Amino acid sequence: MWFEHGKITGLCSCFLPGFGRQIWVLGLIATGGMGLISGRLYADSDFQKAEESSNSLQEPSIFNPEIGISEEDKRVKYLKIQSDRQRFLDEESLYIAEGNVKAFFNGGILRADRIEFNSALNTLFALGSVRFQSGAQYFQASSLNYSFEDKKGELKDVYGVLDLASVNTDFKLPLKSNSLKGLESQNEKSQSTLVSIDDGLACPPELPPIPDWHPHPWALTAWGGQMTDANFGKTFFFKGDLRNEYLAGISLQKRIYRAGPFALELEADLFSHEANEQAGGKYNQEVPFADTPAQDFAEAVLGIGARIWLRPWLSLAVLEGLSYNTKNSNYERTFRKKYTKLLNYLSFEVEGSINEKLSLVGRVHHRSGAFGFYNGTKEGSNAYLLGLRYRWGKDQSYKANIELNSPVGCTASDIYSDSDNIDIKYNTENNITKTEDKKNLESVLSEDRYSNLSLTSVEALRNKIISKIDQRVSNIQLRDKLTIERRFGVPSSMRNVNEKNKFGGTRVLQLYRAGRTKLLSGSISHWRVQAAKVFIEDGIWKADRMSFSNDPFTPSQSRVEAFDVVAKEDENGEIFIETSSNHLILEDRLPIPIFRKHRFKHEEEVENRWLVGIDIKDRDGVYIGRNLKPIQLGSDYEISLQPQLLIQRAYNNKTNSYVEPGQSTYSNKVSQTIEHGDLFGLKAEVQGKTWDWDVDLNADISTFNSKNLLEGSRYWGSAKKPLEIPFLGSVFTRLFGAYRYRTWNGSLGQTDIYTAYGTLLEKQGDWSWRKTTNNYLFRAGLGSYQAKKYRSNNLQDLWRVNLFGSVNSSYQIWRGITGSMSPNAAYRYNSKPVIPSLIWNSNINSSIASYGNGNSQKTVTFTSGPSLTLGSFSRSYLDYTKLSITGGATYKSGESPFAFDQVIDLRTIGIGFEQQIVGPIVLKSGLEFNIDPSSKYYGETVNSNIELSWQRRSYDASLYYNPYSGVGGVRFRLNDFNFGGTGVPFVPYSN
Repeated sequence: MWFEHGKITGLCSCFLPGFGRQIWVLGLIATGGMGLISGRLYADSDFQKAEESSNSLQEPSIFNPEIGISEEDKRVKYLKIQSDRQRFLDEESLYIAEGNVKAFFNGGILRADRIEFNSALNTLFALGSVRFQSGAQYFQASSLNYSFEDKKGELKDVYGVLDLASVNTDFKLPLKSNSLKGLESQNEKSQSTLVSIDDGLACPPELPPIPDWHPHPWALTAWGGQMTDANFGKTFFFKGDLRNEYLAGISLQKRIYRAGPFALELEADLFSHEANEQAGGKYNQEVPFADTPAQDFAEAVLGIGARIWLRPWLSLAVLEGLSYNTKNSNYERTFRKKYTKLLNYLSFEVEGSINEKLSLVGRVHHRSGAFGFYNGTKEGSNAYLLGLRYRWGKDQSYKANIELNSPVGCTASDIYSDSDNIDIKYNTENNITKTEDKKNLESVLSEDRYSNLSLTSVEALRNKIISKIDQRVSNIQLRDKLTIERRFGVPSSMRNVNEKNKFGGTRVLQLYRAGRTKLLSGSISHWRVQAAKVFIEDGIWKADRMSFSNDPFTPSQSRVEAFDVVAKEDENGEIFIETSSNHLILEDRLPIPIFRKHRFKHEEEVENRWLVGIDIKDRDGVYIGRNLKPIQLGSDYEISLQPQLLIQRAYNNKTNSYVEPGQSTYSNKVSQTIEHGDLFGLKAEVQGKTWDWDVDLNADISTFNSKNLLEGSRYWGSAKKPLEIPFLGSVFTRLFGAYRYRTWNGSLGQTDIYTAYGTLLEKQGDWSWRKTTNNYLFRAGLGSYQAKKYRSNNLQDLWRVNLFGSVNSSYQIWRGITGSMSPNAAYRYNSKPVIPSLIWNSNINSSIASYGNGNSQKTVTFTSGPSLTLGSFSRSYLDYTKLSITGGATYKSGESPFAFDQVIDLRTIGIGFEQQIVGPIVLKSGLEFNIDPSSKYYGETVNSNIELSWQRRSYDASLYYNPYSGVGGVRFRLNDFNFGGTGVPFVPYSN
């Protein structure tokens, strides 16, 4: 740069009148790909030749690195600096730029209030509103101090936006040309990206403390209730009749762990049962269904519970433990084949507060054998309880936040879009006027300030301030999800080989059945980061503690608190961040330990470890598995193994999963005493690539007992790749094979394909026209199948050729208005704004299947129906409803010889329903029925699903169950957003 009379007019070449010295500023390159700094100041003697070419202020030249620079220094990039004032202290060898300092280097921009460069010590110091931006990456700090000799530095009060999807490109932008034009083009590129430093420092909001609604750790509850004859699932829908048996009791609770709205509790209950004469069951009595005599007995319960407060006055809880009856219940004894005094206890509870200490409680009271774990007992008994609860005592709330200072350069009013409307007086007596003397802004909000306000008032004030924050983000779009999911029931690896042939037939979204899943899938690339200090050493960034948030808004609904953070390049030049331990913090109140060690990078590398699963069909119930580290097989393949211990089979000392050894695979399953090999199972997967084919091979083994090995093993695999075919373009090709593959087919339920191999060709696409969106799929398949016959248990072995075509269309009839695009409205509970609308969905598909025995099956199916969405999902109650109805009719000619692809449900109707209940709680359910009067399955359920979700903008958690297929599971997701702007620091500064 060029200095003349206090004004900068040039680039790189810096002549300081009166000092007799010419300064060249080089450096601030992206060391290690992380935007780190290195560089050097050179005296005029080193650049004699370059000075000769820098003789015009009107046409400044760019220094040519080939002149007078060693080979090592040729890789140093140029630095262009602009500022209001500049000076050079010759005795200290100190170059100083002050006032709106702006430096351009290596495709990035650095801004600060002051930059000092000491050529003697070879150090750089930037102070006040320090901001750096390169592409989609943004960092800011109170100060930056770096030594080029030691390659060490420190940043204080760090906040930034890190996009792992483009970090390597953004931090390694090469100079296109040794010219002024080349430098300017880079600057334009940087300024046109998603983030900008021209809006000033991103300052943190100062918020009132989160109100402590529930300080009381002790609770005493008086109970009363009545037993019901409904099974466990039906009790939630109030099906069944109340029995002539009554309960009264008392319970004592002690909270043992607390994190914001979540708590763990120990509970002890004592109930008395008074059972009058009532109807009995068909088991364990001389006269089946004879009335049972009256009896009295006591029940003791001991368990541990989990509670979540949905609202300050409303909570849900689940209690798991043991229940012991002093006598065998006559009802349990006569309605169950097996019974026992000691059973598993499970309860679900709703609590509504009357005031701070009193509340009303409703509970489903359930005793059962937990899938036969207690002496082979299935089910048990159920009751409805009502109670009055009194809470007392006090404990300390957990504070998940770390102590951080507000960056130098921030004042309280900087962070609000309309601060005049906020009824808070800010202390600005120490407002900073001199750059050299800037101090950290002290927090003006404290818990003491709100001690005289009610909890409701503090909550309202907090929400009001949040609504006024200038969030500095725009163009928010959901781009990916990091999903942690575990399914129970039918092994999650099972997916219908023929499922691809069933594409189409408009189905309500609430009925989409889960296919194969991994414990963890997806990734998060776009993070906001924050730390008190970041240390730089030899191209590596380090922090003792750093926060990562996937939420674009502040306060963040979710963030990861990471310890011993190290950011560097791997052997492939990719940027990654390693941590020693991590806590996921939800709503600034709920800390959840997650990974002991973790690596953040664009493609997530996560090791799936221990798991607990339930598989009644193949593994007799509960089992424990552990996912081992993948093993590399050569350069193109790896194998993943999950050895399993079948603990419920071991407890029962028998198995009911296999047919008699030597009998037909479709014979009835029998009870067998287990051997050592029956205690172990294995899932294995081999993935890789051969000749551009993606290969995926799977094994699911539920026993290593040689007598049952064939019946206890399932294998399947595929190889796939896109092919270019004349006139058709890109066509997806799949080769598949399977042994004992489990399938589902409407009213027929579960059936197995014993063996199968073949190929599928698939072509799909989409188009739009006005308010109509459409997509199509065409498929041709050829395969050999050995599977169960349609009308018998015998196997049929035939070739099968099929053609299939499907077109889906959606027409928007009406579109409403979304809520305000703010964190307290449209983005309060959902990752995407809910759009009120009425959409008509329709599908037409046709299939032709021919079989080796001369049979054929031809179908044409029409399905159609509306999907209505109401509300904006921004208010606290009943502000989101989605109703979908789909009717379908199939016209069929001929019949399949197999059961697995027999078109059986010719007339169906599907109903899907989603409803916000309160706050983030959403209930989703779907049912599909056979409504063909001529079918023997008329009125039966073809499919069903129910899901209870906790939905927030940046994360969601769900508990779901499909009664039709017996598959249930839990799911947690963190959302990955694309957004423009810098956002504002998200770690709270007040509590």
